[in-house]
Amino acid sequence: MAVATRASRDEYTEFLARLMHRRNRLRRARFHEEVPSLRPLPQRRLEDHTAEQIKVTRQSTVMVRGNFYSVPSQLIGERVEIRVFAEELEVWYASQMIQRMPRLRGAGKHQINYRHVIHSLVRKPGAFAHYRYQQSLFPRLIFRVAYDWLREHCPDSADRQYLTLLELAAVQSEELVAEALREAVECGAALDCAAVRERLPQRPPPGMVTPLLGEVQPIRLLAYDALLAVEAARARRRRRPHENQRRGDQAAVGAGVARTASTDLRGATWGAERTGGQ
Repeated sequence: MAVATRASRDEYTEFLARLMHRRNRLRRARFHEEVPSLRPLPQRRLEDHTAEQIKVTRQSTVMVRGNFYSVPSQLIGERVEIRVFAEELEVWYASQMIQRMPRLRGAGKHQINYRHVIHSLVRKPGAFAHYRYQQSLFPRLIFRVAYDWLREHCPDSADRQYLTLLELAAVQSEELVAEALREAVECGAALDCAAVRERLPQRPPPGMVTPLLGEVQPIRLLAYDALLAVEAARARRRRRPHENQRRGDQAAVGAGVARTASTDLRGATWGAERTGGQ
């Protein structure tokens, strides 16, 4: 059949879209006849996934529909919500989406991200030799080459050194570590952790901001003086109406006091004259 010979998933999806369009075209007139009798759509969109509450194992994994997926090691022992979609899974914890990953088909498969488990393995390097998903901890072929070299030349510390290399890849850059390993192989140099670390470009510690060096223009203080003068003038204009009002109030009070004193004086003079006349 034509469907069985599709080269990619995108082409298969396009084939299904054309098939549905051709089939629905013959039913379009009948569909429009039924539209007036249909009930309105719900106001809230129907959920397109199912949710499951799953506890994270000590190996920093969750089992969903018979398959194992890795999650960040900080979630070990916690219960997370797994939202199962048709094509992908979402991991939610404390009302936040932690990660999104493709959904595996079938059962008995696993999808392990070394960045999720490397920090716990570094603390227990002896567990690497018997780690159930060890093959998932070789993100590229060059990392497998490095591990085989370490086992041959440094058998006592091979696991510890390889996990340190893998931690460098997780923290700094997988591409940079892989490039350093390739350069060492081409030169016939050692692939131990110290040699590879020397080949990595120097980076500032996390959280440190590298200063940008360049020409620093001198600061013109006169511009700040002019700005302060403008602001002072604006402040004086804002205070002027209040000062005028206050002066007017003081003048009115003074005039009232003067009138009161003049009236009292006239009254006292008239009383004295009348008393003297009697």
